[in-house]
Amino acid sequence: MVLRERIIHDVNSITDLQLLNQLFDYMQVIKRNVGQVTPNRDAVLRFADTISDAEAAELRQSLAQEFGQIEGEW
Repeated sequence: MVLRERIIHDVNSITDLQLLNQLFDYMQVIKRNVGQVTPNRDAVLRFADTISDAEAAELRQSLAQEFGQIEGEW
C-alpha cells in the first residue's frame, strides 16, 4: 500500500467528528504554507563569481584546516 492509500485508509477509519475537523483544519494550514516556501537558489547564485578562484582556494584550505578533523571524543 502506498503512502497516499495508507493516509486515505487511516482517515476513512476515523469516526470521531471532532478529530476529523481537527485533521481538516490542520490540512488547510499545511496547504496554505506549502506555497510559501521559497527556494534560495537565486539568492545563493547572486554571490557567484564574487570572489576569485585564488580566494576560494584559500577559503577551502582554511576550512579544511580548521574543521577537517574532530577533536576529542564525541
